[in-house]
Amino acid sequence: MSNPRVTTGTASAFGGLSDTLFAYGIPAACCADGPSGLRMEGKATQLPIGTALAASWNPKLVRELYTMEGQELYRNDVDTLLGPGVNIHRHPLNGRNFEYYSEDPYLSGTIAVASTGGIKDGGAWGTIKHFALNGQESHRFKIDAVCSERAIRQIYLKTFEMAVKAGTVKTLMTAYNPINGHWAASNYDLCTTILRNEWGYDGIVMTDWWAKMNDVVEGGEESNKDTRDMVRSQNDLYMVVNNNGAEVNSNNDNTEESVKEGKLTVGELQRAAINICNFILSAPVIERELVDTDVAKHYDSVPNDQAKYEVFNIEKDNKVMFNSGAEATLEVEDEGEYTIIVNIAFDKSNLSQSTVNVNANGTTMVVIQTNGTDGNWITQKLCKVKLDKGVYNLKLEEVLAGIKVKYIQFKKIPKKNK
Repeated sequence: MSNPRVTTGTASAFGGLSDTLFAYGIPAACCADGPSGLRMEGKATQLPIGTALAASWNPKLVRELYTMEGQELYRNDVDTLLGPGVNIHRHPLNGRNFEYYSEDPYLSGTIAVASTGGIKDGGAWGTIKHFALNGQESHRFKIDAVCSERAIRQIYLKTFEMAVKAGTVKTLMTAYNPINGHWAASNYDLCTTILRNEWGYDGIVMTDWWAKMNDVVEGGEESNKDTRDMVRSQNDLYMVVNNNGAEVNSNNDNTEESVKEGKLTVGELQRAAINICNFILSAPVIERELVDTDVAKHYDSVPNDQAKYEVFNIEKDNKVMFNSGAEATLEVEDEGEYTIIVNIAFDKSNLSQSTVNVNANGTTMVVIQTNGTDGNWITQKLCKVKLDKGVYNLKLEEVLAGIKVKYIQFKKIPKKNK
């Protein structure tokens, strides 16, 4: 989330996020909330909610509205909107009913095609969600949707089917809930048998944020670390990990371990990678200039006698500690390029989000963003900066309150031999 390779303040990035993948020429694609209009940090466009759109009974008008939405996405370098939501109104107290269309599958499907078709006409893509049977907001991580195959196909999947077969979607998000004991994010019958084999879907499938999965064959206990069975079911993308977290497996998932144990094949991983790359080839990102936004950015120092706060030497101390609050001074004796690593905690659940700017001599050097860590301290690798010899007065500026910063580490990047 808020990845520096894509538009600031958006919900996620995927594709060429690591330096290795980016070096192959794979760009980072961008997605942003939400079903009722584009939302970024500090900026949002409010569209009528899904229920109001369906109540219009006017798919032509809805398509025109969402064509403008697609144009707005395109202008902001967003490749896919995280919406619309297309589940069925099953109960009046469902907290997500506002973004879903109707209790009628055909009406919902007609408006879903109009919405996603409009986004496509405008130059971007929409992500239909939550696949499938997300019938309530409370306990949505655990509630098992026990349902017959006939009802699933004729009622709860019909809207998704209509949008897929109309060719207006290339991105789809699975739900948090299990269906007859198998969590949606690792449900092979949903993601492969029906979606791809029967309906002919050729786009990508992503999880909802911090979803859980269970064994694709046996079912059983669920875990957010079980990316093995997510990949086996042909759910291509796990949303989300810390920025640069995939490089260091920050979520401690079981993908690499499962390949070594023979429980996941390289071919299954390649299949997911192919799906992701094919989407990128069909998205606006492929038209944009391939620019490494994570290249080292230059920041000017001030003279050594202008240190304002507790002083830390970049060569001797290695880390700038924020023991006494939100201010500290960094002293640099040897100019060079440095990778920024932070140690942070946020005493909320992972459904909460917080942001803090790190300002150097009055200019924003880096943005720290995280979901709740339940108070646990975590380490994030952030961007690269160029620092001259001199002094940098660092101040933490809260954007969304809550993050505690223990230290910022500046790790020097060795110079490459010519």
